[in-house]
Amino acid sequence: MRQKLEKWWKRIIAVGLVISLLSVGFVIYPKQQKIVLTFGMFAGNKWDVPDDNCYQMIDQVIKEFEKEYPNVTIKYESGVMKDDYSEWLSQKALKGDLPDVFMVLPEDFSTFSSVGMLKNLDSYTKIDKAFKKSNYYEGSYDAGTYKGTQYALPYESVPTLMLVNKTLLKKEHIKMPGNHWTWDDFYKICQKVTKDTDGDGRLDQFGVYNYKWNDATLSNGGTLFNQSGTKCNLSSEPIENAILFTKKIEKISSFRNLTSDDFDSGNIAFRPMTFSEFRTYKPYPWKINKYFDFKWDCIRLPSGPDGENKTQVDNLLMGISNQTKQGDMAWQFLKKLCYETKTQQKIFQYRQGISPLKAVTNSKQAQQVLEKSMGENMTDKMKLLDELMNNALQIPKFRRYNEAYQKIDSEMTRILTDEEEFDSNILKLKQEIDKFLNQ
Repeated sequence: MRQKLEKWWKRIIAVGLVISLLSVGFVIYPKQQKIVLTFGMFAGNKWDVPDDNCYQMIDQVIKEFEKEYPNVTIKYESGVMKDDYSEWLSQKALKGDLPDVFMVLPEDFSTFSSVGMLKNLDSYTKIDKAFKKSNYYEGSYDAGTYKGTQYALPYESVPTLMLVNKTLLKKEHIKMPGNHWTWDDFYKICQKVTKDTDGDGRLDQFGVYNYKWNDATLSNGGTLFNQSGTKCNLSSEPIENAILFTKKIEKISSFRNLTSDDFDSGNIAFRPMTFSEFRTYKPYPWKINKYFDFKWDCIRLPSGPDGENKTQVDNLLMGISNQTKQGDMAWQFLKKLCYETKTQQKIFQYRQGISPLKAVTNSKQAQQVLEKSMGENMTDKMKLLDELMNNALQIPKFRRYNEAYQKIDSEMTRILTDEEEFDSNILKLKQEIDKFLNQ
């Protein structure tokens, strides 16, 4: 009898062990479950410069991720152009068919966050011990924050620089400005180089092309709106002074409607330009096609009396759909794209911007890639990029920002060329924008 009981107990224990092992297997090996992740992206790039490698980097990253997670397949729809992308995503959201992970244009971020298209990432960023937000440049990381909640991670960053025609300055016996130059320095150089060089009675050499009132506003400490997006600060002293300075600069060239061709031909000293344009057009063959007749370099934009040599940094973001059923795996893929050093190094190889990760942008590998494509020593420019990224200015994030800004910008041409009633024009526009923001 005793032997029979022992035999039964052994069987019960064996069955229990099998059940326990199976249970552990389900917990330990979720990777074995087949998962399909969808990814949303647009063709080309955010920065509107030539791009023949828009899929190459993504394809490489997907291949690496699928190798790390053999049970995961990642699919994406190709051929969606940037101009159609926002509408494409919106339609996907309405149909309940948003990609699990997708690119987010900065102009869409506030809207997508506020209407619930993007998943709250706080539970991942705070619990995942392998993730540290301090690895990012603060401004780039904050670009994915809406009302104190993280909804996206930065994938690629692009600061704005001032392009300088060194050949023209040398011809006019003007010293190359430093990175801490002022509005006064800028004005004096523009005034000196603007002239009629061939004696036909018309100006044909100029100080600057495409310097906007908002460039001056940002470098003079101006904040166009309050953080909640309920008030326009257009009549504040830093912004009014920035607009008046822009008017003063444009007046030097008699408000001439200059074009990029004028700069390309070497007849203009300065031009604000994104780093993506600098990267694209500096190397061969674009250098031959574009800026073929003069030497040029880049520095920071000039500072106003109430500001610093700061400018805006644009960020392409990525987020997770609030509709996803694969949140944990989507987070792993999002980290692969936006946080993994190996992936972010590819930004310098295949993209036109720079990495929002401090260690990557400051790496020797990134510098070597840029030096190979630019054909010059990049030590000073890498320091400049780091300074710009550490002092990045972010646009306010509220739903009606883009509309409000466009309304102001469309009126600014008239205000800049109107010789009278500046104060009343500014006040009237401010009141119109305040009314619009609070509708």
